[in-house]
Parts: sequence; structure tokens; C-alpha cells
Amino acid sequence: MTVVRLRPMPPAGAMLLLMAAVVALAAHLAAAPHAPSGEQIPGLTYEAERATPHAPLALVVTSVQDGSAAAKADIAAGDVIDGIDGRPIASVSSVARAVRGDAHKGVLLHIRHAGESRYKHLPAHHTQEPHVAENTRRRG
Repeated sequence: MTVVRLRPMPPAGAMLLLMAAVVALAAHLAAAPHAPSGEQIPGLTYEAERATPHAPLALVVTSVQDGSAAAKADIAAGDVIDGIDGRPIASVSSVARAVRGDAHKGVLLHIRHAGESRYKHLPAHHTQEPHVAENTRRRG
């Protein structure tokens, strides 16, 4: 029987291995869609999916709030949103930018439902800002 002696890894080799692991983890995290922080498309919730690491995102609708603009536009759970204002979805943050950028006119969503493709317009979402009394403002 042959006895195999293991030599300890030299410090430079350990450092290279650690750096390779960090780079691999960073690449994995950069390719993964991030969970939305808060409501980004008013009236509905979704899960972001990506077919391949560099493919555009698809937003799978998980729920629609009763009485919302999304419900009135006949968007339902299970619908897949794969475009906003004629553009593919690059990232979850691009969804928020598109909704904020088109806040005055709303957004046009490209939706796939049961093998059919359709466009649905969501009107602008108006939120009422809280009133700040004049005497509570900080003076410079």
C-alpha cells in the first residue's frame, strides 16, 4: 500500500484560490436578477426570471391588487411581462427607472398570456405627498 503525503498549500496558491472564488461569486451575483425592493409597478407584484445569464428579464406576475390600474388593464397572475415601453427589460432597476421616468404618462407593457402576445397601458400612478407645515421646515 502506498502512502500519499500531502504538502500544505503555499500561501500564494491559497490566495489565488480565494481570489478565484470571490470572482466566481461576484459573476454569479451580477448575473442573477435581484428581488424588487418595494412596489415598482403599481398594483401588481412579480418575480423576475432570466432564461440565460445575459438574456433580458421576464417579470412573472404573482398577484394583482383589486381595483388597481393593473387589474383594470386585465393583467392577471401568471402573465409574463417581457417589455416596457417597447424595450426589453435589462434589470429590475430598469423597471423602476421606466416607471419613474414615465410617471406623467404611464407605461406600455408587453405581456404574454396563454401563448398570446398583447400590449397593456398602465396609466400614471399618482401618490399624494404628505403635507409639511411651513413652520416645520429647517431654515438654512
